[in-house]
Amino acid sequence: MRFVFIDESVPYDGYTSLRRPLGGPEKAVASLAAALSQAEHDVTVVNRTPYAHMADGAYWVPFSDSNVPRSADVLIAVRKPSLLGKIRNADKRVLWVTGAPDYLSASANEELWESLEPALMFVSAAQAQHYKGKLKSITVPPGVRNAYFETTIDTSDLSPEELVYAENAMKQAARDEAPKPHAIVTTHPLQGLDWLIDVWTRLVHPRLPEARLSVYSAVLSRGIRTDEVPEAVLPVFEQVKAAAEANVVVVDPRNDEGMADVYRTSRVHLYPGHAQDFACWTLAESQTAGLPAVARRLGGVDERIINGQSGYIVPDAEAFANVTVQILSDDGVFKGLSEAAGAPERRRTWPVATNEFTDFISQLQASAA
Repeated sequence: MRFVFIDESVPYDGYTSLRRPLGGPEKAVASLAAALSQAEHDVTVVNRTPYAHMADGAYWVPFSDSNVPRSADVLIAVRKPSLLGKIRNADKRVLWVTGAPDYLSASANEELWESLEPALMFVSAAQAQHYKGKLKSITVPPGVRNAYFETTIDTSDLSPEELVYAENAMKQAARDEAPKPHAIVTTHPLQGLDWLIDVWTRLVHPRLPEARLSVYSAVLSRGIRTDEVPEAVLPVFEQVKAAAEANVVVVDPRNDEGMADVYRTSRVHLYPGHAQDFACWTLAESQTAGLPAVARRLGGVDERIINGQSGYIVPDAEAFANVTVQILSDDGVFKGLSEAAGAPERRRTWPVATNEFTDFISQLQASAA
């Protein structure tokens, strides 16, 4: 089949996350495109890439390029309903909903739904439950890229990039000692980071003054260097800077390999959560890498953490702090949670997600026949 993705977000391609940090939805597009290509489908991604080229098996073209397809067996519009009509001749149309689905009920979309009859693809069951419309839909939890898998597999057939990932994973898996009391947070500054910093400074740091919290945030890191941040982020920025006295540091996010190494050498992923964070992209990656997590029950957290086994989902600040201190200070607790988090049976690969998606497309085609 011929698949065409359309995404208006940022410039990227199938190799971008190997070179630099990339957002969860963008990595998902690149990963699904690559997996479809590996399954011998014809795949084109139309986005803000600066020039037409092949990357990881898919053909990437800018919107202005003359090679933008005029037809597709399956058109996959990313996030925006308006993109569903960019290619008029498409057998099936799918809107990939990566964030809060509230906008799907807007009256402005009704004519679009009636004329194009798209299907919807959600990233989590919690997200799908918020949709009350009548369009056909499927929930396909995103896979996780190979860099984050702990592995002891035969590396003889791996590419050089995959071999690096596998070697790093096996080195960490072979370690007898638990990592130092190092916590990380990857949360967007406006999605609960202020709450977490308060919990750390009031309830964690006084009990474990040697513990460190690293805040992985591009916007805050840029603010540290330039003292310039968006106005909405300024209060959190000042709070994080003041928390330096509590051993809180701001760090630039890394590429896939770099973040995988961070997860494997840290002790706990602190995830305050957000009501509209249904995918929990970085939480999926850190769990796969074997990093225990502590989170509030918000968004899609329940679908990423096995409560009491791969981490803890807690009701309030006190409980959050208590289990954080326990994981940071008790090697046995950490190792048990880490083993459960990275267990092979929990691995969610992109080929698995791709099979679920293509099965859904086949069902749509059969129902229309």
